Amino acid sequence: MDNRLHEENKYKYSTFPFEIYRVNQFSMTPKGRGFDDLHWHEELQFTIAEKGPLRMQVNGELVFLAEGEGLFISPEVLHTTKTMQTDGSYYSLNVQTKILSFFLGSLMEQKYVLPYLKQQRWLHLNQGDLSQEKILSQIKQINQIYLNQSDFAWEYQIAVLLVSCWQEIIQAQEQLSLPADKKQLQHQKRMQSLLNFVQENYMRDLRLSEMAQAAHISISECTRSFKKFTDYSPYEYLLQYRIKKAAEKLLQTELTVEQIAIQTGFKDTSSFIQAFKRRVGLTPLKYRKNYQN
Repeated sequence: MDNRLHEENKYKYSTFPFEIYRVNQFSMTPKGRGFDDLHWHEELQFTIAEKGPLRMQVNGELVFLAEGEGLFISPEVLHTTKTMQTDGSYYSLNVQTKILSFFLGSLMEQKYVLPYLKQQRWLHLNQGDLSQEKILSQIKQINQIYLNQSDFAWEYQIAVLLVSCWQEIIQAQEQLSLPADKKQLQHQKRMQSLLNFVQENYMRDLRLSEMAQAAHISISECTRSFKKFTDYSPYEYLLQYRIKKAAEKLLQTELTVEQIAIQTGFKDTSSFIQAFKRRVGLTPLKYRKNYQN
């Protein structure tokens, strides 16, 4: 898997590998790969649209979550949140699978964890399906328990609810009994190569032919892959990534706007300011002033 797209999750308690990430358009707590940032990680993830709807992209497929709905994502699945309300929010529970196994090499791990992790699937959790409503309710319970951390043995309460959620997930997958999609996995690896190339070379003048060559595909297939997995053309994704890196530098460094424009691949300061304002809604200096603290 591509380490450039890999999110290494951090845990408040290293001996309890579980964390809840809270995300809006402008921030994420704890820090990680948030809004409009394609990535994968080794953990299971449950995402809940807390305020407002979400438009997400999972392995190249669009998923629309109404407020209160959720999404389960297997480890190593490429995903990102594409659109949300300006004042919207969501939270994601990230869980290392060893919590579900009880101990390394257990019968539960061999029968009910490892075989299902290989399938790299996702599940839209709807309000209306009894099994999925149960999962949604349990995820929301976990969120409240973790916010408070005041009950006796709150870690056990969370672990029990997580195992219950996982049982519902694998039961649903067993009923579907879908074969592994080798073609989809091939497309995913190809996309990882494309994104890796862009993220390593965004600071210089990139041509579409170079991107295609990096993944050993035609220019037309390169364009189709970008549109499918990111919802952007290759050039628009490049611009979005440059803006993302520029935004990070604005908040995390004291570099001037001119310096940041050069370091993020823009030809001149004027084109950088125009592109930044068009996509963020603020000039670079205004963005720095509003969000640096």
